[in-house]
Amino acid sequence: MTPVITQNVFKPNQGADMAQLTALITESAAIWRKHGAEVSVWAVSVGEIGNLVFTCRYDSYEAYGKCTGAVVEDPAYQAWSVKATASGLSSWVRSNLARKLPI
Repeated sequence: MTPVITQNVFKPNQGADMAQLTALITESAAIWRKHGAEVSVWAVSVGEIGNLVFTCRYDSYEAYGKCTGAVVEDPAYQAWSVKATASGLSSWVRSNLARKLPI
């Protein structure tokens, strides 16, 4: 099996309440974890300083697909998505899907 990760890079908007943003991130992580993702959040320290990276790791493409399908169908995620978008706390920068290469 080939491990897969997704990275969602976003930046806090100027003046954002970081406690509220952290609460949204924590809520999202719980939903992704419930469906099988190994979640971590990173603060960028070099390069695009200030950006945050929400990363999900999966054991395979199959696990990625199963988890993602379950998340987008979850009413809790749908409600979270509406709340997060309306919050205005952050802006999306980019998303990546990467697979681990054998070396």
